[in-house]
Amino acid sequence: MEKRHEKRLHIAVPVKVFPDVASSESQNCCTYEISTHGARLVAPQGIKTVGQTIWLQRQNRRARYKVMWIGERGTSLSGQVGVECLEPANVIWEPEIKTRIMRS
Repeated sequence: MEKRHEKRLHIAVPVKVFPDVASSESQNCCTYEISTHGARLVAPQGIKTVGQTIWLQRQNRRARYKVMWIGERGTSLSGQVGVECLEPANVIWEPEIKTRIMRS
């Protein structure tokens, strides 16, 4: 059984994804679940490879994330991606959501 490093909250919140950190082009996306330092997202266009660095923005807070996995077609995770924050001190979630994560 896989042991989680931190608590996760199953919540759908809108975020902006910047698949190219050198570009200002973004896409709106939604989460499936979040943790303080990561998220599982609906896979937006532009996310192509594991290891890719992206920006994730929630309201006016933005941080760099690394794509950790991409769901394979034909599996229950198809159309989803997992990302981990590269800036652990820069949590983009509002205080209310952070509190809910800790309580989950």
